Amino acid sequence: MYPQDCLVCNGRMRELKPSHLCGPCSDRIMAYIDTPHWAMTEEGLSLDAIYHVASYEDIVKKCICLFKYEGKTSLAQILGAVMTEYAERNMNFNAIDMIVPVPLHPVKLRERQFNQSELIAERLAKKFNKKLEKNWLKRIRYTPSQTGLSREQRLRNLKGAFLTKNEADFAGKTVLLIDDVMTTGATLHECAKTLKSAGAKKVLAYTLACGN
Repeated sequence: MYPQDCLVCNGRMRELKPSHLCGPCSDRIMAYIDTPHWAMTEEGLSLDAIYHVASYEDIVKKCICLFKYEGKTSLAQILGAVMTEYAERNMNFNAIDMIVPVPLHPVKLRERQFNQSELIAERLAKKFNKKLEKNWLKRIRYTPSQTGLSREQRLRNLKGAFLTKNEADFAGKTVLLIDDVMTTGATLHECAKTLKSAGAKKVLAYTLACGN
C-alpha cells in the first residue's frame, strides 16, 4: 500500500520499494560492501575459510532481526544484494562447486515458515550461476537456544545435529555454506564437519554478519 513507511527508521517513503527500506537506509546497508570484513578460519573449526560482510550491530542487526524474527521477508532482497555485491568484489566463485544454506530443523521451519539462509542463498546461486543444494544437508536434532552459551557449550549442543542425505554427492566438491549470522562458528563448524565426512574437499562459510 502507498504511502509506505521504512521498516528500519519508520520514516515515510517517497516511493514504493520491494525491500520496504527508504533510500538512506538502503544506502547505509549497501555501504558495507566498501568496508570488507574477512576472516580466516579459527583454530578448532572444520571450515577452510570464513567470510562475512559486517559486524552484527546497528542497521545490519536491525534488518536481520526484522527479517528473521518478525517475518519481514521483503528484506531478503536488500540483504541478498549486499552479500552478492560483497562476494563479487571479494570472493572467487570460480572455485566453488555448489552453495548450501544452513538448514533449519523441521520444527523451527514450521514455526518460522521460511529459512532465512535459503532465501539469501537463492540470490547468490542465481547471480553466480552456481548449483544450489537445499535438501542434501538436513538438521535432524532440535537444539535449544544457543544464546548465552560459550563456543565449547555450543559445540557440544550441536554435536550430531546435522546429516547428509543418502543421495547427496559432496565427494571432492568445494562447498559454500550460507548463513545469516556467525557468532562462535559452532553451527557452521558442525555443518562443515558433516559435509567433509560426506566427502567434501573444502567447506567455506559466508555470512552477512559476525558478532556476539
